[in-house]
Amino acid sequence: MYTPISFTIRRLGFCCWLGLSISAAMADPKVVGKVSFSRGSNAAQQPGGTPRILGNNAEIFVGDNIQTTERSFVIIDFNDGAKVTVRPNSNFSVDQYGQQAVHPQAQLTLHEGGLQTHTGALAKQNPDGLQIKTPLATVKAQEADYSLRICGKDCQEENKAVQDQAELTIVARIVDIKGQVSAKNLQAGGGAAERQLTLGSPLYSSDSVQSQANSYALMVFRDGEKITLQPSSTLRIAEYSYQRPGQPDHALFSLAVGGLRALTGSIGKTNKAAYAIDTPVGTIGIRGTGFDLSCIGSCVSASAADTDMDTISAGQVDGLYSHVWQGEIVVKNTQGEHVLTVPENGYIGGPNGGLWKLPELPATLPDNLTPRPDKDHSVVDKLFVKPSEAKVPTGLYVDVHGGRVNLEQNNARHLEVGKDQVAYAGSPERMAVLPKVQPFQEDDPYLEAGEQDNSDADMAGIPANSCDK
Repeated sequence: MYTPISFTIRRLGFCCWLGLSISAAMADPKVVGKVSFSRGSNAAQQPGGTPRILGNNAEIFVGDNIQTTERSFVIIDFNDGAKVTVRPNSNFSVDQYGQQAVHPQAQLTLHEGGLQTHTGALAKQNPDGLQIKTPLATVKAQEADYSLRICGKDCQEENKAVQDQAELTIVARIVDIKGQVSAKNLQAGGGAAERQLTLGSPLYSSDSVQSQANSYALMVFRDGEKITLQPSSTLRIAEYSYQRPGQPDHALFSLAVGGLRALTGSIGKTNKAAYAIDTPVGTIGIRGTGFDLSCIGSCVSASAADTDMDTISAGQVDGLYSHVWQGEIVVKNTQGEHVLTVPENGYIGGPNGGLWKLPELPATLPDNLTPRPDKDHSVVDKLFVKPSEAKVPTGLYVDVHGGRVNLEQNNARHLEVGKDQVAYAGSPERMAVLPKVQPFQEDDPYLEAGEQDNSDADMAGIPANSCDK
């Protein structure tokens, strides 16, 4: 039998042991992952603990609240192979991460900001095992790659920035078109996709525009330049810049095959040296001009010097034919500068050939149905007005890159979202699949960094700062 004193001592001893056990457990939380990359100022904190800076290889514990600041992000590799990239200005908690149970569970909470998740073994083993809670919905996934973003005014501002940048890269628009005309951006390399052009389609610097037989396209550029691409022709917008910060205005085109009709815009009128059209026989310069060009055959003839004027005028010889209907043009090649003034017509058989001035409009340049660009009355300012900014409702946006996820509200309403789909969850009880990805979700450099090898994460277009870890 215990005496009151001995009982009290034993009781105190048990309490001390219990207290030490609890303290030890609190002092040594479970390690569930580590930081594979950290950029900027990022920190983690245990409940009631002192914040600790998250650098590369820092351990992540159950109970951690992780916060990132402006232009900072962190990539976390969990023990089961899952990977989470936490965007700037985010607040994220690891509430639970257990892998040993028969039905392992992981519960994460995104309080604000955004993240991208690649699920691991835990989610594969238990379809409902990985849950990411947000103030608006809970997201569950078995095997998936997806991003979450809780949006306020920040997404609206990012949308505007994306739209502004996209608008600035457009150099021209199609204002009249017939038949089949396509464009392909050569700057993008072999992976560039061919785009079928329609009325209003945008064009970009480094685009190669190609028309099929019985087809044409009239394009209007930012400086007012207007070009009609003739049938069976290819025109490259080699370089074009107008009113871009830090860049001089210039326009360089290349006519590979076929023909065009051109009316000079502000670039050529302000600085004639800043405008040129390269052709196989020489470079066309302008002096406040409207003109037609037409390459016959390869645009270069080996026998032009031995051909008579009538044969050339009939358009029966390969070479470059031209007609000036406003101002004058200058053709430069190895033989010097050749000037044509309105209403003159010309022919050059090759890069080493001289200029033949033809008495009449050559048969290759008939007054056909292809519109002359000076007859177009498009208002340039209206063509390049920025599109109206679609409002971004506050709420949760989920972009599924692979697999399937399930959104749940109030433990009752469910929405399944598949690969390449985007979902929105608002409050109260408002969920929907959206028709397309929102501009602020496209090409997110912070989420793209999480898809790269970590050693290349600083190549994701994200400026470094003095807080790099």
